[in-house]
Amino acid sequence: MTETVDQVLSKYVQALGGQQALQNAKTRVMTGTITNRDLTTANVTMTEKNTGEARIEIATQPNPTIRATNGTAAWQIGGGGGGGFGGGNNPRDITGFQVQQGFRLADFALPLNLKQRYQNLSVKPAYETIDGKQAVVLTGSPYPNVIEDLAFDRDSGLLVRRTVTSGSAGGFGILALGEQIDYSDYRDVSGVKEPFSVKHSTWNAVTTEKLTDVKINAPVADTVFAKPAPQQ
Repeated sequence: MTETVDQVLSKYVQALGGQQALQNAKTRVMTGTITNRDLTTANVTMTEKNTGEARIEIATQPNPTIRATNGTAAWQIGGGGGGGFGGGNNPRDITGFQVQQGFRLADFALPLNLKQRYQNLSVKPAYETIDGKQAVVLTGSPYPNVIEDLAFDRDSGLLVRRTVTSGSAGGFGILALGEQIDYSDYRDVSGVKEPFSVKHSTWNAVTTEKLTDVKINAPVADTVFAKPAPQQ
Protein backbone atom coordinates (compact mmCIF):
# COMPACT_ATOMS: atom_id res chain seq x y z
CA MET A 1 0.00 0.00 0.00
CA THR A 2 1.61 3.24 -1.14
CA GLU A 3 -1.22 5.78 -1.23
CA THR A 4 -1.67 8.46 1.41
CA VAL A 5 -4.99 9.98 2.51
CA ASP A 6 -4.24 13.20 0.64
CA GLN A 7 -3.32 11.32 -2.53
CA VAL A 8 -6.53 9.28 -2.46
CA LEU A 9 -8.70 12.33 -1.87
CA SER A 10 -6.91 14.38 -4.52
CA LYS A 11 -7.35 11.61 -7.08
CA TYR A 12 -11.05 11.35 -6.15
CA VAL A 13 -11.63 15.07 -6.66
CA GLN A 14 -9.81 14.98 -9.99
CA ALA A 15 -11.79 11.92 -11.11
CA LEU A 16 -15.03 13.76 -10.41
CA GLY A 17 -14.02 16.75 -12.53
CA GLY A 18 -11.60 18.74 -10.41
CA GLN A 19 -11.73 21.12 -7.47
CA GLN A 20 -13.05 24.10 -9.44
CA ALA A 21 -15.87 22.17 -11.10
CA LEU A 22 -17.00 20.80 -7.73
CA GLN A 23 -16.84 24.23 -6.09
CA ASN A 24 -18.89 25.72 -8.93
CA ALA A 25 -21.66 23.14 -8.41
CA LYS A 26 -24.02 24.85 -5.96
CA THR A 27 -27.17 22.73 -6.35
CA ARG A 28 -28.04 19.25 -7.57
CA VAL A 29 -31.46 17.92 -8.56
CA MET A 30 -31.68 14.20 -9.34
CA THR A 31 -34.68 12.25 -10.59
CA GLY A 32 -35.16 8.57 -11.27
CA THR A 33 -36.61 5.49 -9.62
CA ILE A 34 -35.98 3.71 -6.35
CA THR A 35 -36.71 0.01 -5.84
CA ASN A 36 -36.91 -1.67 -2.44
CA ARG A 37 -36.27 -5.26 -1.39
CA ASP A 38 -39.89 -6.19 -2.16
CA LEU A 39 -39.29 -5.00 -5.74
CA THR A 40 -41.67 -2.08 -5.27
CA THR A 41 -40.54 0.76 -7.50
CA ALA A 42 -41.42 4.43 -7.14
CA ASN A 43 -40.21 7.68 -8.66
CA VAL A 44 -37.68 9.59 -6.55
CA THR A 45 -36.46 13.18 -6.56
CA MET A 46 -33.46 14.37 -4.57
CA THR A 47 -32.82 18.10 -4.22
CA GLU A 48 -29.62 19.35 -2.58
CA LYS A 49 -27.55 22.46 -2.00
CA ASN A 50 -23.81 22.34 -1.33
CA THR A 51 -24.41 24.16 1.97
CA GLY A 52 -26.07 21.07 3.51
CA GLU A 53 -29.76 21.39 2.65
CA ALA A 54 -31.35 18.25 1.21
CA ARG A 55 -34.78 16.86 0.34
CA ILE A 56 -35.60 13.30 -0.74
CA GLU A 57 -39.12 12.68 -2.05
CA ILE A 58 -40.37 9.21 -3.02
CA ALA A 59 -43.69 9.06 -4.87
CA THR A 60 -45.20 6.33 -2.72
CA GLN A 61 -48.95 5.71 -2.76
CA PRO A 62 -51.30 6.95 -1.48
CA ASN A 63 -48.99 9.54 0.13
CA PRO A 64 -45.41 10.51 -0.72
CA THR A 65 -42.48 9.66 1.54
CA ILE A 66 -40.44 12.81 2.16
CA ARG A 67 -37.45 13.66 4.32
CA ALA A 68 -35.69 16.99 4.33
CA THR A 69 -33.19 19.08 6.25
CA ASN A 70 -32.36 22.77 6.13
CA GLY A 71 -28.84 21.93 7.27
CA THR A 72 -29.65 22.05 10.99
CA ALA A 73 -33.11 20.62 11.70
CA ALA A 74 -34.63 17.65 9.84
CA TRP A 75 -38.13 16.27 9.33
CA GLN A 76 -39.86 13.37 7.63
CA ILE A 77 -43.27 12.43 6.27
CA GLY A 78 -44.09 8.73 5.97
CA GLY A 79 -41.47 6.02 5.71
CA GLY A 80 -39.89 3.84 8.33
CA GLY A 81 -36.63 4.16 10.22
CA GLY A 82 -35.00 1.59 7.97
CA GLY A 83 -35.81 3.27 4.69
CA GLY A 84 -39.10 1.51 4.02
CA PHE A 85 -41.82 3.00 1.87
CA GLY A 86 -45.16 4.32 3.07
CA GLY A 87 -46.45 5.81 6.31
CA GLY A 88 -48.56 8.75 7.49
CA ASN A 89 -48.74 12.17 5.91
CA ASN A 90 -47.95 14.51 8.81
CA PRO A 91 -44.39 15.80 9.27
CA ARG A 92 -42.36 14.71 12.29
CA ASP A 93 -38.95 15.83 13.46
CA ILE A 94 -36.08 13.38 13.16
CA THR A 95 -32.77 13.57 15.00
CA GLY A 96 -29.56 11.66 15.65
CA PHE A 97 -29.23 8.30 13.95
CA GLN A 98 -32.41 8.78 11.88
CA VAL A 99 -30.88 11.89 10.33
CA GLN A 100 -27.53 10.18 9.72
CA GLN A 101 -29.10 7.21 7.97
CA GLY A 102 -31.86 9.18 6.28
CA PHE A 103 -29.42 11.42 4.44
CA ARG A 104 -26.60 8.99 3.65
CA LEU A 105 -27.43 9.32 -0.05
CA ALA A 106 -27.67 13.12 0.07
CA ASP A 107 -23.91 13.49 -0.10
CA PHE A 108 -23.55 16.35 -2.59
CA ALA A 109 -20.88 18.18 -0.61
CA LEU A 110 -19.01 15.03 0.46
CA PRO A 111 -16.10 15.15 -2.04
CA LEU A 112 -14.92 18.60 -0.95
CA ASN A 113 -15.49 18.01 2.78
CA LEU A 114 -14.16 14.52 3.38
CA LYS A 115 -11.25 15.58 5.60
CA GLN A 116 -13.52 17.83 7.63
CA ARG A 117 -16.32 15.28 7.97
CA TYR A 118 -14.25 12.30 9.11
CA GLN A 119 -12.16 12.18 12.26
CA ASN A 120 -8.96 10.10 12.34
CA LEU A 121 -9.04 9.45 8.58
CA SER A 122 -6.46 6.85 7.57
CA VAL A 123 -5.62 4.43 4.77
CA LYS A 124 -6.31 0.75 5.45
CA PRO A 125 -3.17 -1.40 5.14
CA ALA A 126 -4.50 -3.73 2.43
CA TYR A 127 -6.37 -3.25 -0.82
CA GLU A 128 -9.86 -4.69 -1.20
CA THR A 129 -11.33 -6.26 -4.32
CA ILE A 130 -14.72 -4.87 -5.39
CA ASP A 131 -16.34 -6.14 -8.58
CA GLY A 132 -13.01 -7.60 -9.66
CA LYS A 133 -11.05 -4.36 -9.24
CA GLN A 134 -8.59 -3.23 -6.60
CA ALA A 135 -9.85 -0.57 -4.22
CA VAL A 136 -7.95 1.56 -1.73
CA VAL A 137 -9.94 2.06 1.46
CA LEU A 138 -10.00 5.02 3.82
CA THR A 139 -11.48 4.63 7.28
CA GLY A 140 -12.68 7.32 9.66
CA SER A 141 -15.39 8.43 12.05
CA PRO A 142 -18.08 10.83 10.74
CA TYR A 143 -20.04 10.79 14.03
CA PRO A 144 -19.44 9.52 17.57
CA ASN A 145 -19.71 5.71 17.72
CA VAL A 146 -19.77 5.48 13.92
CA ILE A 147 -16.96 4.05 11.77
CA GLU A 148 -17.06 4.35 8.00
CA ASP A 149 -14.90 2.76 5.32
CA LEU A 150 -14.73 4.51 1.94
CA ALA A 151 -13.47 2.37 -0.94
CA PHE A 152 -12.05 4.08 -4.04
CA ASP A 153 -11.34 2.32 -7.32
CA ARG A 154 -7.55 2.26 -7.45
CA ASP A 155 -7.46 2.92 -11.20
CA SER A 156 -10.20 5.53 -11.68
CA GLY A 157 -10.09 7.12 -8.23
CA LEU A 158 -13.88 7.10 -7.99
CA LEU A 159 -15.76 6.20 -4.81
CA VAL A 160 -17.35 2.78 -5.29
CA ARG A 161 -18.47 1.76 -1.79
CA ARG A 162 -19.13 3.14 1.67
CA THR A 163 -19.46 0.74 4.60
CA VAL A 164 -20.95 2.20 7.79
CA THR A 165 -20.93 0.61 11.24
CA SER A 166 -22.95 2.40 13.94
CA GLY A 167 -22.06 1.25 17.45
CA SER A 168 -25.01 2.80 19.24
CA ALA A 169 -28.11 4.40 17.80
CA GLY A 170 -31.24 5.63 19.56
CA GLY A 171 -32.44 2.68 21.57
CA PHE A 172 -30.24 0.07 19.94
CA GLY A 173 -27.70 0.13 22.75
CA ILE A 174 -24.29 -1.24 21.85
CA LEU A 175 -25.58 -3.39 18.98
CA ALA A 176 -23.49 -2.76 15.87
CA LEU A 177 -25.64 -1.78 12.90
CA GLY A 178 -24.14 -2.13 9.44
CA GLU A 179 -24.89 -0.37 6.16
CA GLN A 180 -23.36 -0.48 2.71
CA ILE A 181 -23.69 1.99 -0.15
CA ASP A 182 -22.50 1.00 -3.62
CA TYR A 183 -21.94 3.60 -6.36
CA SER A 184 -21.72 2.75 -10.06
CA ASP A 185 -22.53 3.95 -13.58
CA TYR A 186 -20.70 7.27 -13.25
CA ARG A 187 -21.58 9.77 -15.99
CA ASP A 188 -20.49 13.31 -16.78
CA VAL A 189 -23.02 16.02 -15.88
CA SER A 190 -21.99 19.62 -16.54
CA GLY A 191 -18.33 18.74 -16.01
CA VAL A 192 -18.91 16.70 -12.83
CA LYS A 193 -19.11 12.90 -12.70
CA GLU A 194 -22.20 11.56 -10.91
CA PRO A 195 -23.12 7.93 -10.05
CA PHE A 196 -26.40 7.08 -11.77
CA SER A 197 -26.82 3.84 -9.82
CA VAL A 198 -26.71 3.77 -5.99
CA LYS A 199 -27.57 0.73 -3.86
CA HIS A 200 -28.13 1.24 -0.12
CA SER A 201 -28.21 -1.90 2.03
CA THR A 202 -28.99 -1.83 5.75
CA TRP A 203 -29.77 -4.53 8.31
CA ASN A 204 -33.49 -4.36 7.43
CA ALA A 205 -33.83 -2.70 4.01
CA VAL A 206 -32.28 -2.65 0.55
CA THR A 207 -33.00 0.14 -1.92
CA THR A 208 -31.57 0.72 -5.38
CA GLU A 209 -31.68 4.12 -7.03
CA LYS A 210 -31.49 4.32 -10.81
CA LEU A 211 -31.21 7.94 -11.90
CA THR A 212 -32.51 9.14 -15.25
CA ASP A 213 -31.66 12.84 -14.95
CA VAL A 214 -29.20 14.91 -12.91
CA LYS A 215 -29.11 18.68 -13.11
CA ILE A 216 -26.26 20.75 -11.65
CA ASN A 217 -27.01 24.36 -10.61
CA ALA A 218 -30.75 24.08 -11.26
CA PRO A 219 -32.78 26.76 -9.41
CA VAL A 220 -33.69 25.52 -5.91
CA ALA A 221 -35.91 27.47 -3.50
CA ASP A 222 -35.14 27.27 0.24
CA THR A 223 -38.84 26.64 0.88
CA VAL A 224 -38.55 23.03 -0.34
CA PHE A 225 -36.49 22.24 2.77
CA ALA A 226 -38.89 23.90 5.23
CA LYS A 227 -41.06 21.70 7.44
CA PRO A 228 -44.73 21.99 6.36
CA ALA A 229 -47.56 22.60 8.78
CA PRO A 230 -49.45 19.50 10.01
CA GLN A 231 -52.56 18.55 8.09
CA GLN A 232 -55.81 18.73 9.99
